[in-house]
Amino acid sequence: MAEKITDSEGREDLVYIKTEDGSYRGWRVDLLIDPLSSKMEEKFLLCSSCKGMLRDACFYEEGLRCGVCIPEGVAWQPVKMNREIVSDKMISCPLRKRGCEWSDTVSTAIHHLEECEFFPVLCPLGCVCLEGEMKGKVMKLEKRRIPEHQRDSCPLRELVCEFCLNKVKACEMNPHLEVCEHFPVPCPNRCVIEGEEGTRQVKRRDVPAHLSNECPLQKEECPYWVYGCREEIERKEMDLHEREFMHIHYRLSMTDIKLKQIESSKDHKLLEDKLDTATERIAFVENENLILTKKLSKVKHIEENLDTANTKIVNLEKQISGKDSELKSMKEVLYSYTLLPTGQLEWKIEGVKQKIENKEYTYSDPFYVGLYKCQGNIQWNYVNTGKVGVFIYIMKGGYDDKLHWPIRYKYTFILLNHINSNNNYEYTNQVTKEDLEKYPECFKRPTQMGNRSFGIASFISNTEILEAKYCKEDSITLLIKIELLPFF
Repeated sequence: MAEKITDSEGREDLVYIKTEDGSYRGWRVDLLIDPLSSKMEEKFLLCSSCKGMLRDACFYEEGLRCGVCIPEGVAWQPVKMNREIVSDKMISCPLRKRGCEWSDTVSTAIHHLEECEFFPVLCPLGCVCLEGEMKGKVMKLEKRRIPEHQRDSCPLRELVCEFCLNKVKACEMNPHLEVCEHFPVPCPNRCVIEGEEGTRQVKRRDVPAHLSNECPLQKEECPYWVYGCREEIERKEMDLHEREFMHIHYRLSMTDIKLKQIESSKDHKLLEDKLDTATERIAFVENENLILTKKLSKVKHIEENLDTANTKIVNLEKQISGKDSELKSMKEVLYSYTLLPTGQLEWKIEGVKQKIENKEYTYSDPFYVGLYKCQGNIQWNYVNTGKVGVFIYIMKGGYDDKLHWPIRYKYTFILLNHINSNNNYEYTNQVTKEDLEKYPECFKRPTQMGNRSFGIASFISNTEILEAKYCKEDSITLLIKIELLPFF
């Protein structure tokens, strides 16, 4: 069998018989160090189907076959003795033709190939072959040659450019040198260094500066170019050119001076005309400025009068604002004596079931009894008794300094019946003198947002409040009535 390996994991190709359908059968017989000596030994050690040394030998159709040659669906039992005999046979390395001298038992061949220095492996850097059957594929070398390959010949190994000291892949070094800014290139004019042979070498990045400032062969315009000398001379010949053409340069410069004098005379006349025009314009502007100054003085006088008028308006507005405050206070006092002493709130509460389950505190919108600001409060499942508590607490309001404290009132809680309006659930009570003495913090003038609440802790049970006659679409309607009572 050929020793060609198709990929980096083709070890089985070397030790087993590979058939046309791609499956691996018995062990290769040609690897045996001592060939089979008799027909009897061949009969018991070779597969009758693939003719390879048996793998898990078993009886089939009056003969021995390896485990992979038995048809699918056929129950078989390996012959343990044959497995041991085959596993102990001595074979040589499948890569012996490449120089490997290893030999050992059949059972260790695959493990040996994992370490064999002659086994072909892919280049760790991933370089590809440029010719032959493997062209375009990752290069494969014997394991022992990988270090040398990575060090000396792999096109993807990193090299250091000797000019710019940057790291560059070996396959990219030549293109890099073509653009490296530090690579020495010959002067474009082929100038030389005095006393040396060959063209002067300059770093690629320094070529423009060399041509502009140093190169003796770089052509430059004659200094008298502006006067009409249209010669371009090499830098080293410029002094000689100026000496030889001194008289011509002199004529050109004098001619240029005369032309400039003529132009200067024309420009002088033009400037004088412009000066006269500018003088007339200045006089006109000064006259206009005087007129504007007078107008500005009048505007300032008007602005001063406006400021005085605005000050008077502000003072009048303050006086009016003070009168408005006095009028508002008078209205509030008057209002406190004219409002009815009763208050009423119709409070619709939604999501009753969830509020009972969560034992939430639920607060109504504030409402007024006279000028006293109040708010309702429901405590569901109060103190784990299964009852619903309803309370009222007095809130801080804008008229507290005009009201009488402590407050005393009669309160009524009515749970509306949605089915029979004449059969509502109702509770009525009033604040007594004993309540004022026992719970003064509930009825005194509020110093914070609101006083402590006062009411009934067991108004109705959770079960009763969820009955259909009170609870409709998971909501109830509670009517709160408060009537102010006379003071003791």
